[in-house]
Amino acid sequence: MATDITKPYLITDVLVIIFKNLGIRDLLSALLVNREWSQVAVPMYWRAPFSYTKKRSLLAIKIYRLFLEQENDQKDSSQIAIQNLPTLYDYPFFLKELNYTNLLELDKEVINVDAILKMMTDREIRLNTFIMDNAGTNKENIYGLWTKSCYAPIFSSLVHVELHAPFRKNGVIKALADNCTKLTHLDINLYDNSTVHIEELLNYLDKLFSAQKRLLNIRLVFPNGPGKMLIKILQSRLESFKRLELAKWNFNDCDWRWLKECSNLTEFAITNPQTQVTDTLGNECEIHRLRMSKNSKITTTHWHFDKNDEVSSISNFYFHPEKSSVEPYHDESEIVIKPIQPKDADEINFINLTPSTFVELFSNLFHL
Repeated sequence: MATDITKPYLITDVLVIIFKNLGIRDLLSALLVNREWSQVAVPMYWRAPFSYTKKRSLLAIKIYRLFLEQENDQKDSSQIAIQNLPTLYDYPFFLKELNYTNLLELDKEVINVDAILKMMTDREIRLNTFIMDNAGTNKENIYGLWTKSCYAPIFSSLVHVELHAPFRKNGVIKALADNCTKLTHLDINLYDNSTVHIEELLNYLDKLFSAQKRLLNIRLVFPNGPGKMLIKILQSRLESFKRLELAKWNFNDCDWRWLKECSNLTEFAITNPQTQVTDTLGNECEIHRLRMSKNSKITTTHWHFDKNDEVSSISNFYFHPEKSSVEPYHDESEIVIKPIQPKDADEINFINLTPSTFVELFSNLFHL
């Protein structure tokens, strides 16, 4: 017997809101539900393919190689090639977050990494997040490949950068300063023993800070780095910082009264704080210990402030969340594949419900 049941239709914007709250495994399940959900979930699932497990990264590099092989076959063919994708979707097109270290772990050949970067350039990919973990020294020969000027457009839209690889970063900082203006999160481990190189490095760092419109969150680690030079750079933009963490710098005989002028500061952290820091910020602080390796850790003292510039009772280590996140960083815009349009009036009326109502209705379904 025929039944008069209206099939509910979720508008794309609502699906995006819901899917942003899903873990990566739940997101994978969501893209298998139907074509409509798949068209929204696939771009979100493939926005950060190298930021999850090694198994996922291996799958991603295999699929990327399929696209590279197809491009090579088309170049070698004397006939006009029909542009057929080797997979159902153009997965590299969805890339928003790149963990460069994981990419290098899987493909150590310079020519292959260059080819992948070129493929990103050809697709006009614009990254939101760029990460380099603490890679081994055997990666140094391909560490700076991404800083070539021909790849600059890929990184021009970055808002979140983490660089922890143990190599000199003069060229890296220069590349960021030349190409990036939208950074809001910067977390860098600096390494250098040469006085000349250090001065050049800090000049590039100053240029990088000056080029940004809203650089809110900064974490800088530099063993025995020149603290007075860094403070001079920071003092030129005191109202910009929201969260500031400075680790392992040499701050002997530094003046910390400038901290009082950081009107928007909500969190400040430092290793081995001097007496003047405590006199300026108060004694209500917390200790955080970051274990770098079995025999190495960084201990930082943290002060938290609310909007009234008083010490907050809520602990929140911004750069060191209690539970490591494996979720991709979401920006405001989402790539969606040809959203399906409703066909009848009943579905259109269903769409008129607000996004917040939809989220409430489906929160139990997804265990949000």
